[in-house]
Amino acid sequence: MRLFVCCISLLLSGLAVQAQSPKAVMDYVEKYKNIAIAEMKLTGIPASVTLAQGIHESGCGQSVLALNSNNHFGIKCHNEWSGASYRHDDDQPQECFRVYKSPEESFKDHSDFLKNRPRYAGLFKLQPTDYKGWARGLKAAGYATNPQYPQIIIGLIEAYKLYDLDKEALKGDAPATPVLATATPSGSAPGVPAAPTQYPQYMPVQPHASAPAAVETIKVKAVAPSATSPATQINTAYGGVQLDERLINGVRAVVYKPSVTLPAIGQKYNVPLENLYAYNDMTAATSVKNGEYIYLEKKKSETSYYQYELAEGETMRDVAQKFGVQVADLYKRNGIDKNCQPLAGQVIVLRGTRETPLKFHVVDNDGKNIPADAGTGALNDTKYHRVEDSDTLYSIARQYNVPVEDLMRLNGLKDNDIKIGQTLLISSL
Repeated sequence: MRLFVCCISLLLSGLAVQAQSPKAVMDYVEKYKNIAIAEMKLTGIPASVTLAQGIHESGCGQSVLALNSNNHFGIKCHNEWSGASYRHDDDQPQECFRVYKSPEESFKDHSDFLKNRPRYAGLFKLQPTDYKGWARGLKAAGYATNPQYPQIIIGLIEAYKLYDLDKEALKGDAPATPVLATATPSGSAPGVPAAPTQYPQYMPVQPHASAPAAVETIKVKAVAPSATSPATQINTAYGGVQLDERLINGVRAVVYKPSVTLPAIGQKYNVPLENLYAYNDMTAATSVKNGEYIYLEKKKSETSYYQYELAEGETMRDVAQKFGVQVADLYKRNGIDKNCQPLAGQVIVLRGTRETPLKFHVVDNDGKNIPADAGTGALNDTKYHRVEDSDTLYSIARQYNVPVEDLMRLNGLKDNDIKIGQTLLISSL
């Protein structure tokens, strides 16, 4: 039975591509379906899409990157990667790709990569069974340069009935028996390219005239692990609970589940509870959400991402936890006090310094929101305030109903620090 090669763009470019057999595809799916289902339950990324991408990007696990670095999705280093790396010719010679301890770690990093990059935020608003929307959305968001990418992913999902795995994930249980053990693709089903030489571009391609990856000042270690290197299991059992480890913004973290306590996490990783609270900008009264990252070491002051649009119900701490940055630095670079809650839809600056005012609510001592939505405030009369012992920039802003960033702009302040006896300009004509 003749199989059609699915990677049309490779054919057009004159590359000889040998199709993998249906058995190779089914073996790949059987081997990695459980991790794809687990990631769908955790992140909402359809298991069908994840597996189809893995099949296509890694040539059923036989690509150069998959064999030498356990990298099944062609993810490059970028600024936030602090792990081992592998040099491989792609769009440009000797580009930097991430090295993983196991293929399962590659699947998890693929989920984090999509979940934590603002450009893919719209995909998570789709129905979890909308694999066609995901395939088209990935291309539209710049995941791949191949114009036929959506058709390739959709073709693999439908030819091998990978959408059945999405249904299994939504039921809450992984399939007890191999779903694809007897599946045979139709005569028009796309084949799978063996060891593709092109991998998806996750960031805009730099012109050849300018410095490519060097602009990111990536520190690269010369690591090229053998394909036979033993895999390291990341999930660690503790008290009957699986603790899912992650590396977010170069900081070690675990995914929180209600079935495990914070003291147990601290004990498992030898992190004092008070340090765990400090690392995660929380107290004993903080409500921890299911699926939230719990950091095992101090978060960084910034991330490689530039900005993030705040969703309804999200707080600044939610953003800090999502991107692995300290919430105090997040407040500081956005020019607001810790008692200010930005409005949904506002774009939060993740690195650098905010240049435009941010619209927010002020939360009073009773936890109620006081509107301060104007962003620029109402600066009608010239007023001054002499800083007293108990004053903070926030309390002064609240006293005169003026946004904190306006006080900073009017007085040339770079941060929230003020001194007793200092005279502040509150408003001007």
